[in-house]
Amino acid sequence: MRILHALAQRPGRTGSGVFLQQLFKIGLEKGFEQAVLAGVPINEQEPDIDNLDLNNFYPVLFETYELNFPVVGMSDVMPYKSTKYSEIDKEMYDAYEKAFKKVIKEAVEKFKPDIVICNHIWLLSTFIKDLYPNLKVLTLCHGTDLRQLELAKNLASIVKQKAIRCEYFFALNSVQAQKIKKEFNVDDKQVVVSGSGYNPDMFFPIKREKNEKVKVVYVGKMSNAKGVPQLLNAFNASKNHKNMQLSLIGSGSGAESEKILESINDRKSEINYLGRVEQDELEKFLRTCDIFILPSFYEGLPLVVIEALASGAKVICTDLPGLDDFLGEEFKKLDAIRYVKMPRLKNIDTPYEEDIEAFEEELTKKIDEVSLEVLSNNEYKIDEVMKLLEDKSWNGLFNRLEKYF
Repeated sequence: MRILHALAQRPGRTGSGVFLQQLFKIGLEKGFEQAVLAGVPINEQEPDIDNLDLNNFYPVLFETYELNFPVVGMSDVMPYKSTKYSEIDKEMYDAYEKAFKKVIKEAVEKFKPDIVICNHIWLLSTFIKDLYPNLKVLTLCHGTDLRQLELAKNLASIVKQKAIRCEYFFALNSVQAQKIKKEFNVDDKQVVVSGSGYNPDMFFPIKREKNEKVKVVYVGKMSNAKGVPQLLNAFNASKNHKNMQLSLIGSGSGAESEKILESINDRKSEINYLGRVEQDELEKFLRTCDIFILPSFYEGLPLVVIEALASGAKVICTDLPGLDDFLGEEFKKLDAIRYVKMPRLKNIDTPYEEDIEAFEEELTKKIDEVSLEVLSNNEYKIDEVMKLLEDKSWNGLFNRLEKYF
């Protein structure tokens, strides 16, 4: 069995890139022949995938004469310089399609894959099916693709018309699965809830000394859609902020990210911005943290929530659609995770102004509640958490996909 992994943007830098990395790793362990096709800037062509034979790496190069713009991102705010799909005009689209189809042909003719695992129900999957209608394509939905149906309406019609030719669509949760069926009008049997995964060799708890201050962490893009401004306000308003320190891990680009980072200096609480952190450093850092917070307004199924739970941190998170369904009731019973009610949203991931204050107040309340538990040594049963996470590994996810090879 020969597998071609396909991603239209940079591997390893976002959730979908981590999916590709980890599925490639498990595929390697299982003895599959594998290749990777991905979009990268011409001056940063390193695939960022361990043990990938570079002869089996097929890059689509951006910021070149043929594609004279940065890599196009599935989110409008990426952790690197990028182009928005909503900015793509006809000339850019034609160049984009031509460049991807050229590399797809090269990859298929040289590598001769039996199947393609394509990340995102978006343009790349349609290009593959245009060229090779009989090549089996398993398409992974990450949530940002469904979001682009609204943000890039000029391209959504192409995707809706052509993506249905893919054999299977894998959803992160049941809510997402229903949306895929509705948006693309596909058969129930084509849509599979596969969930997400984590690496138990990287993310696991340790016995450690109690931190001098409660160690709180956020991991993700520095963007408004992730709720970072609301997190900063809520943390600042916490009654326990003097006994806590907040670390922000991740990067962003553009004026929005710059404004968020500038606002850190105006806070009375201890907030540290650590920037982008490599996976091997992130795993070590998470094991030292007491609380992980993700106040995001839009996600597919956030991997980092699972990684934080596996590392022994208590989690505070917005009640993202499908997350509670995926994790189940037991995590809440163990007080391992607390959910904050999602505010009403406009434009997919933007809360109504009149709902922000109540959202921040509830987030502050949860921060007070959980930090007090940590200060009082009121820990949950980590052994029970680890048992609940056993089937949520990357190996488990790969096995669920493999049934459809």
